[in-house]
Amino acid sequence: MMSFAFWLTLLIMLLGAVGTFLPFLPGTPIIFTAALGYAIYEGFKEITVVVLIVLFVLMAVTFAVDYFAGAVGAKKYGASKYGTWGSFLGGIIGVLFLNIPGLIVGPFIGAVAGEMFNGQSFNSAFRVGLGTMVGLAGGAVLKFVFAIAMIAVYLKSVL
Repeated sequence: MMSFAFWLTLLIMLLGAVGTFLPFLPGTPIIFTAALGYAIYEGFKEITVVVLIVLFVLMAVTFAVDYFAGAVGAKKYGASKYGTWGSFLGGIIGVLFLNIPGLIVGPFIGAVAGEMFNGQSFNSAFRVGLGTMVGLAGGAVLKFVFAIAMIAVYLKSVL
């Protein structure tokens, strides 16, 4: 029979997996922190330092996905370097000034602004902005896949 700590950790990790789709929950850091807490609780017998390193690397990859997904989506929809950089910078500026909503609208506005600065029509710039949103949605799915992989690593280590 699994302990209360096992089930609590798993529940927190599942909350983290949901957090990959909710911008106000830091999904994979929650999963990593839960695993770290369990490792400390059980004395690093099941969750070893190597397992924690693997989980940390998976978490770090999701941060890269966060920063680049919108820019990649913009590029796939024909963005120029202005639209791509606009998407990337819009995401950073959006988070700084608008917090959670800025993470979503910042890359869109940045891509549209970058393309319009490059002389594109509003319709063309808007299409690139939509591509940015597609990239962000794809990034969220990819982050969820990594979150599930992190949970699988935990379960494999503990069971």
